[in-house]
Amino acid sequence: MRVFLDNDRTTKVLPEVAEVVVKYMTEKFARPDGLYESAQEIYDELEAAREFFAKSINASSGEEIIFTSGATEANNLALLGVARANKSKGNHIIISALEHGSVMKIADVLQKEGFEVTVVPVDHEGIIDLDFLEKSIKPTTILVSIIAIGHFVGSIMPLKEVSQILKRQDHRIYFHTDAAEMYAKFPIDVQELGIDLMSVSAHKFHGPKGVGFLYARKGVRLQPIMFGAESYDKRRPGGENVPGVMGMKKAAELAFEEMDQSLQRLRELQEYFINRVESEIEYVVLNGPRGEKRTPYNVNFSFSFIEGEAISLALSLEGVEVATGSACASETLEPNYAILAIGGDHERAHGSIRFTFNRFTTKEELDYTVDKLKKVVSWLRQISPIKPGR
Repeated sequence: MRVFLDNDRTTKVLPEVAEVVVKYMTEKFARPDGLYESAQEIYDELEAAREFFAKSINASSGEEIIFTSGATEANNLALLGVARANKSKGNHIIISALEHGSVMKIADVLQKEGFEVTVVPVDHEGIIDLDFLEKSIKPTTILVSIIAIGHFVGSIMPLKEVSQILKRQDHRIYFHTDAAEMYAKFPIDVQELGIDLMSVSAHKFHGPKGVGFLYARKGVRLQPIMFGAESYDKRRPGGENVPGVMGMKKAAELAFEEMDQSLQRLRELQEYFINRVESEIEYVVLNGPRGEKRTPYNVNFSFSFIEGEAISLALSLEGVEVATGSACASETLEPNYAILAIGGDHERAHGSIRFTFNRFTTKEELDYTVDKLKKVVSWLRQISPIKPGR
């Protein structure tokens, strides 16, 4: 048996989605900027896709949807685009301590350009400190970017409360969220949540890799970050990934059909998995919140006295594929920043393993995972030079 529990990194493309992608690669392959019939047909279908995605988040119109290569590009366009277009109004940006690495690196770039960046801490559950956020706002603050779900520890951020804080200010502050781990898994209403910009990746919900979108509320000033010949969308030049967009649309349609049932079923599986691990393996710590504050797609444990990298490699040999925040797996010697952000020490960070589910994950797969995990942890602790009490 092979169990893939690294679905936060990516998900498998569904057969129905692959069929659509192939169709738009081999049959309906025209670009939408031509004057002939097949091109105009593609143009109309892309417009319909825009309207579909807009409706899925209660955006005002399809004009607010910008197709991108994924959430990383969308994050770049949102943060760099807003910051550079609005620098005459201010140079202060706020992000959270649990942002995706792309947002962290964009913040570094903006600092080098003269912008000031404030990083808001999170509590021991991985929930943003709202008081700190509010006190950090300055007259020069132009943008706040808070990830929708902490992708390492599964914490669901209070986005509506963040937007309420921003609305109380006496000047306009744009609100961006990286919703790569939320879109097509939870209901999202950008009007109710007060979101101005939102990033999405298709491969997080069984769509193709290399495609996503940025929602940008009408009136948000964005400076382009890419340049080239005029295309279907002037805010993002270059040829459109039509097969990717249409595959993403199909994946989203399938996800929305099953969303309510998936959330309930995965919440039960998540609780079952957590209970088994905590009751059958010693010296484990659940990283992040419990219950409704946590996405049901994520479980993150730290295992004392052993390295997460070793656990991941050993589990792979047993047919279970998971993610770890320890050195080799993250291509850095630094411990997982998310575990440190919630108050964990270096040992806890290096011993962390993230198990992430998709809506097709089964109880049988989780039982198999726990059985192999018990075997791997026991063996690694036997050969570990670090023992309890030392």
